Amino acid sequence: MNVVWRIALRLLWYRKLLNTIAVVGVTLGVLTLIGMRGMMSGFQDKFLSNILKSNPHIAIFDKELREAPTILEAYEEGPFAARIAHQTPSDRQMRIKRPEEILRAIEEMEGVTAAAPLLVGSAIVAFGQQQLSVEVRGIDPQRQERVTPLTGYMQEGSLKSFWASPDGVLLGSGVAKNVGAKTGDIVVCSTPSGQRLNLKVSGIFETSVTPVDYSRIYTALRTAQTLLGKPEVVGRIDVRLTDPELAYGIAERAERVFRYDAESWQETYANFLAIFKQQDIISGLVNGAILIVGGFSILVIQIMIVLQKVRDIAILRSTGFRRRDILRIFLYQGAAIALLGSLLGCLGGHGLLVFLGNLKVHQEALVKSETFLVRDDGIVYVYATAFALLTGIIASLLPAVRASQVEPVEVLRGAVG
Repeated sequence: MNVVWRIALRLLWYRKLLNTIAVVGVTLGVLTLIGMRGMMSGFQDKFLSNILKSNPHIAIFDKELREAPTILEAYEEGPFAARIAHQTPSDRQMRIKRPEEILRAIEEMEGVTAAAPLLVGSAIVAFGQQQLSVEVRGIDPQRQERVTPLTGYMQEGSLKSFWASPDGVLLGSGVAKNVGAKTGDIVVCSTPSGQRLNLKVSGIFETSVTPVDYSRIYTALRTAQTLLGKPEVVGRIDVRLTDPELAYGIAERAERVFRYDAESWQETYANFLAIFKQQDIISGLVNGAILIVGGFSILVIQIMIVLQKVRDIAILRSTGFRRRDILRIFLYQGAAIALLGSLLGCLGGHGLLVFLGNLKVHQEALVKSETFLVRDDGIVYVYATAFALLTGIIASLLPAVRASQVEPVEVLRGAVG
């Protein structure tokens, strides 16, 4: 075994330049795989982490799953018509009935950490001459804090002052920026129905999720009910779980029990999750293609060495080396090239991620960040090394088999080589 290894290493040294090119090919493939995967995973992790902190794992809406009775069904004892051509929508307010009972029942479900009532609607925030359309969320501050903690996101002001002020409002950092309001200012909130309230800015929050920070404000539940013209109405229940991955199953169970539409965070952000999945597939295909190209460079170099070393191979066979010994020599060469390239690629990939993670680049798209979002995951290095090693061995297989089939008698007689 030691002799086989020494011969394999000697052949590698014999063609230093060509084998260096093969090593560089593998190195670039592994480095690219680690770099691309680290950047994509970093953005995805940051987005999902912030979304799960600033939004509930499950939202139960006021849409009842029971079908509303038709006009004819309401007059079963004495129908006055045989057919209804067109039934106008009901003007009945949508609401969750008996919200306190449902809240208590939800919190007793396995896997649920907390639940909070709220009312969501649209309004216009005005400060001076600036106006902005926003989403109003009326909350029970103490309950909501257990579901979507706002404490860690406060830039200005405090939640205590918000809890103590019946006319307080929390503005997203983007909302505050666009209307020019600061903590302590009085803003005017109005709705399409004509309701209008003066609210005092108790604080400004920033979740680093741009769509949230630039469109959302929080008020007390009773304040939102007054503003939206829906007294005593709870239009939604937010739920937080011990494990976010259980959201889909628990949402289905909540629908069966309470007969209200329940939506897990996976359903809410299904479009983003689908995009992330496509990114992963495309990234895997591109990185796989790069590593395969590196494998072809190993294949070509190994074939050249086999053709140039036919007589040396014949001499080895004539001195007692078996076919499998020759096969191992060239497989070891491919494995050594792939392993060295993988090691250099892992070191280069780690250095690239460290550099990008410290590089100051302001970005404010879906997620706000002052640097590149990267994740340095050790399992990616293992996968990259394993795939590169497999590629190198497979690429060496053809020339190795070709070398092991050399007949020493024919070569030494001059028939081959």
